[in-house]
Amino acid sequence: MKKVLVGMLALVMCLGLASCSKESGASLADVVAKAKTDGANWSVDEWKDAMKQMMLAAKPMMVEVSELMKSVQPAEGEEADAAKVAEAMTKLADIQNKYPDFEKLMNEFEEAAKATENGKKVIEDEEWAKSVAKELGLPEDI
Repeated sequence: MKKVLVGMLALVMCLGLASCSKESGASLADVVAKAKTDGANWSVDEWKDAMKQMMLAAKPMMVEVSELMKSVQPAEGEEADAAKVAEAMTKLADIQNKYPDFEKLMNEFEEAAKATENGKKVIEDEEWAKSVAKELGLPEDI
């Protein structure tokens, strides 16, 4: 059962990086399109801004997935409830269906970033990403 939960968490982490958001005013697709066309000329700060926009766009979905994960997390020393896990997997599939282009867009953004020195710096700066996630109020468990 723990393997299922770990697998779900890995999927959640991937899903957490993509979606559209009313909060940010920009969709992931918009950010990716700009990164592909203008990213070669961006400074580190411009890449950070694009990454922050992506994280903000993903926030509603990340909150939804975080709540789902909490609903199946067993208490200390207990086994996960198989029925709850199965229900959560169904709900997770529904969440995936809400964001169908996620993986494609994430790959495109990462490729655009890694094609530039400044983009690489931002992609590899995990401490900065953690601090921005905290600043944006993203769930810590994602």
